[in-house]
Amino acid sequence: MLTKILLALLSSSIAVRGLAITSDPASVAGETYTHVIVGGGTAGLTVASRLAEDPRFHILVIETGPDEQNNTIINDPDQVTAAATTFSYFFATTPQDVNGKSLIIPQGRVLGGSSSINGMQWTRGTTGQYNTFEQLGSAGWNAQSLFKYMKKSEHFNVPNAYQASLGATSAPAVHGTSGPVSVSYPQPYLGTVSFGSYISSLLKFFKSTRLSQIPDACTGSPHGAVRFFYSLIPGASKDDSGGNRRCSSAVAYVYPYANGAHAGQKSSLTVLVGALATGVVWGNASQGLQVASGVSYAAAPASPAPPANTTLGTIYQVKASKEVIVCAGALGSPHFLELSGIGDPKVLAAASVPVKVSLPQVGTNLQDQPLITNIYTINPANPPAWTNVTNEVTEGAVGFLSLTDALGAQNAHTAGQQLLATVRQRAQAIVQKGGHTSVAGLSKQLQAQAESMLDPNNPAPVTEMSFATDAGGQSAALQVWNLLPQSRGTVHISSNNPAALSSVNPMYLTEPFDIFLSANATKAARGVMNTPPVSQLLLNETSPGYVVVPANATDAQWQAFIKADVTPTIHPVGSVAMGAKDEGGCVDSNLVVYGTKNVRVADSSVIPIEISAHLSGTVYGIAEKVADIIKASS
Repeated sequence: MLTKILLALLSSSIAVRGLAITSDPASVAGETYTHVIVGGGTAGLTVASRLAEDPRFHILVIETGPDEQNNTIINDPDQVTAAATTFSYFFATTPQDVNGKSLIIPQGRVLGGSSSINGMQWTRGTTGQYNTFEQLGSAGWNAQSLFKYMKKSEHFNVPNAYQASLGATSAPAVHGTSGPVSVSYPQPYLGTVSFGSYISSLLKFFKSTRLSQIPDACTGSPHGAVRFFYSLIPGASKDDSGGNRRCSSAVAYVYPYANGAHAGQKSSLTVLVGALATGVVWGNASQGLQVASGVSYAAAPASPAPPANTTLGTIYQVKASKEVIVCAGALGSPHFLELSGIGDPKVLAAASVPVKVSLPQVGTNLQDQPLITNIYTINPANPPAWTNVTNEVTEGAVGFLSLTDALGAQNAHTAGQQLLATVRQRAQAIVQKGGHTSVAGLSKQLQAQAESMLDPNNPAPVTEMSFATDAGGQSAALQVWNLLPQSRGTVHISSNNPAALSSVNPMYLTEPFDIFLSANATKAARGVMNTPPVSQLLLNETSPGYVVVPANATDAQWQAFIKADVTPTIHPVGSVAMGAKDEGGCVDSNLVVYGTKNVRVADSSVIPIEISAHLSGTVYGIAEKVADIIKASS
């Protein structure tokens, strides 16, 4: 009886609402929720929606961007560039050592976060890479567990006869079929002649290394050539022109309960859009741990790159009776933690933020993949249908290349052995530059990465070589990036103004191996595009072009090109890494921030090392898993 009375008293103090999406920051001010989630992106909406299945919980999500449920720019898969341009924060890096340039990293600033603006490719890393999470000190975070939760998020659409006739393949057993995220090939499925031609040329060019075509990039063994499928809802039929639609975390986890097929369910979830979370509201410490009692927030600035002197309006607060869950991404989560007083005391002091938890590793270990793009003009003599990708993602086929593919057998062996022999030396240099806090912890990362590249049974791909055509059928591109960069960078606040974006330094191409691999892979990319049948679709190479990089270019010329041309792939990870605290980890195996009792982080920032994959499928899996952890712990 006493338990029932206490539960009744507790519930009477908590705001109980139907699932609502509101842009009025005052409407939730002063309310109490069991869980306050900072960030309504890929992970944040997944965690929120799953927690809302539990009648014990009342959840608030605070998202900086707007709700754009019916915006064609967001929903149309071939408008990725427009979506990213319109609905992103634009983080400008510090001038990069490799070329002195400040590069722009867009991050989603809209409900659904980067799942509303990304390229939608749906792939997974190797089983060994996921097992490395556990080996780095996070019990239970391994391939078996993550595959279970990645499948839980999926509603996989097995290719139908029409899609299969155009080259679509899959391995259905590795996918889930009852989750909310629609994963599919497009329907209509256009541009398939160019995708098939590219794969044929890949296999011809890499014949000596025995590169093969694989049916699916989600099996845990992604090495090979493969067609992409995507997080999209396919059209109703092959004749449903314009029927393909992006499936973001908002489409999958929120809209069905707000005004869709399941309206009226999950009545304990409220989503506040257009609001900037400014920090944790702290309560009294307990047993030496800091305790979050709520979150402060304000109306978000309109600018995607707010000036450093931006002034916020009224600062509101909401209460969190159980915990605060930070899901603001690899660039946003360190920002929020540092504003809340969690981080390196030196960084916090420079920004005039009082220290609540000394955790110097916050904002270090940042990794993003360096991207090089070779661009070609499409031969207008070809039928337009061969390269037309209207209403679908422009990137249609890909090679996930091993170290041997990218460098050749002998050079790969030599490079791999050099990586293994220099693990500690490289770790020491990176720690000295501030890219990590633990030589021992970083050495484990670098050792695991090198061993994964050399795994004879399931080599971790080191290069992605992704073929794309534009929607107008005028040009094609081969996007080439290092999947496993050895560089490590930082993301830190530079002031106590929540509106000022953090200072980001990914340190692209600062490790010699990264330059060597990127130059060789980009050179190979030219070779692939000069190989029939894909070469027959093309008229000429416009970047780098044969003036900048001649046909007989030296290694130095290729390296000069990639240094000048590098751009972000926009797959940042690792800045609030899971792992052992004394080895650079920021969160424990339950993703609770060290030194706190009830602040968790769940997004790409907790991934300790880059994986040979696009990130969204993995981030959904992380979010699904942490939602179950929270339910079990409550």
